[in-house]
Amino acid sequence: MMIRRNSIVTKLWLTILVLVSVILFIVSVLMLEFFNSFHIDQERGHLAKLGGQVQSVLLNEGDTSQTIDQIIEVYGANYILENGTTRSNFGNQVDGLMVELERQDWETYQAVGETAIGNFSSFDDQAALAYRTTFSLSTGQYTLYLFEPLDAISSANAGARTIILWTVASAIIVTTVFAFFLSTRITAPLRAMRDAVNKTGEGQFDLRLETKTRDEIGELAASFNAMSSQLSKYVNALDRERLQLASILRSMADGVITLDRHANVIVTNPQASPLLQDGQPHEVVLSLYEEVMEGTSEKTIEVKQDERYYTLTVTPLVGEDDFEGAVVVIRDTSESHRLDKMRTDFVANISHELRTPLVTLQGYSEAIIDGITESDEATKEFASIIYDESLRLARLVNDLLDLARIESGKETMHFTSFDIGDFLPRVMRKFNQMASEKEIRLQTDAPHRLIEADGDRLEQVFTNLIGNAIAHTDSGEIRIEATEETDGLRIQLTDTGHGIPKEDLPFVFERFYKADKARTSGSKTGTGIGLAIVKNVVDAHHGKVSVSSTLGVGTTFEIYLPFEQPHNS
Repeated sequence: MMIRRNSIVTKLWLTILVLVSVILFIVSVLMLEFFNSFHIDQERGHLAKLGGQVQSVLLNEGDTSQTIDQIIEVYGANYILENGTTRSNFGNQVDGLMVELERQDWETYQAVGETAIGNFSSFDDQAALAYRTTFSLSTGQYTLYLFEPLDAISSANAGARTIILWTVASAIIVTTVFAFFLSTRITAPLRAMRDAVNKTGEGQFDLRLETKTRDEIGELAASFNAMSSQLSKYVNALDRERLQLASILRSMADGVITLDRHANVIVTNPQASPLLQDGQPHEVVLSLYEEVMEGTSEKTIEVKQDERYYTLTVTPLVGEDDFEGAVVVIRDTSESHRLDKMRTDFVANISHELRTPLVTLQGYSEAIIDGITESDEATKEFASIIYDESLRLARLVNDLLDLARIESGKETMHFTSFDIGDFLPRVMRKFNQMASEKEIRLQTDAPHRLIEADGDRLEQVFTNLIGNAIAHTDSGEIRIEATEETDGLRIQLTDTGHGIPKEDLPFVFERFYKADKARTSGSKTGTGIGLAIVKNVVDAHHGKVSVSSTLGVGTTFEIYLPFEQPHNS
């Protein structure tokens, strides 16, 4: 484990080590001072005792130098006895020593036991303990000086100092190990918390710390676990909301772009892609965004992009004090424009389709009323034309009513089961006479398979398709072929007629297709909404219809019908 210089382990370890070292230093100094004072006090006691014995000898035995020398020699001390004359065991050094003694402040020493400690020349300038006492005898006034070198005390202190230093060193080593162990033990949970916090910051919210102790660190670990649990709940809730928002945005029909205050895209959905360039808003969006940012009010415009129409609504996002961004809602109004155009075209086409027979009816009826006809044959011919046009007008109205009922869902389909292999040939036989007149062969190939459908409406579908095929085929063949698939029946009606231009194929199932660009030749009995009825009837059967064609080769209509209709149909 690598310990950093600024880590808690290092700081705690150094703090304990410095604190213990300071305490040990203070204790060592106090102990050394105590030992030194203790030894000096002992020597003072010895000298005081020796002084008392010398005083007793002088009092009891008189001034006997030999006896004094013997007593002092036992204690290993030196002395000076002064009574007018000076006696000492110092030899020739006594004069110099007396000078030094006279310099001592004995009045001060009196308070501490009439002893003095100093460096005396008689002891080679080494420390010695001096003791002075004065007493009176019958023989006169005596002053006794006793001296004890401090070599023994220094040796004892040196030994004690060595022992203390070794003890302190050992204590510091033990303290170092213990402090390191203690600091690592204390900081191990903190390091675990640090790692857990870092991983939580990376998104791992399922981490939990062990709470082995009940102290502050244990409480901190428990608090972290509670916080991590709450964060996990909040993040999961945010993830769910984010997924819900993303799902809502994807399922919306409208495009949505959320921009921040710098016009950067924050949120978008696939429907907004037509007005995004490399992930950035289109110029028209940015222009409208700037207008909203300046006025902080909602703006709506309609734009045309790639042949499609879009309505843009930009709503500002305003915080407490400032503009925070905007939400752009993009609605594709191309279908609305197409429906508007269809409605316009429908009105124009229906007006044209109605005006032609009405003008014809009006013209011929006026001719009959005015007696313009010159013979009964002419009158009969005019009446026949009026009758044909009225039938055409009735078919147009009926087809429009049928189409309106089917598209509105008000037309109820009566589903029954019948054999498609019998149904298709029967419908085809109705056109034998018309086909033979134009030298067209009619062919049918269908399996005997039950299908659930509205027979009348399905017959209307194939009647329209076969009628259109005959009307736009001069000669050749019209063939209906049905094949079984897994869940339904695929029926193809193919003719060898004129064909339909490729650019007109997307519009063949629209109302009044005949009145527009294609299939303008042939029978004038068509209403132009037959294929629109075909598509709506097939859709009502939960099927599909499509067309493919090649000019000069022919056209194929393909219908897919399920074998069974959903139960709620």
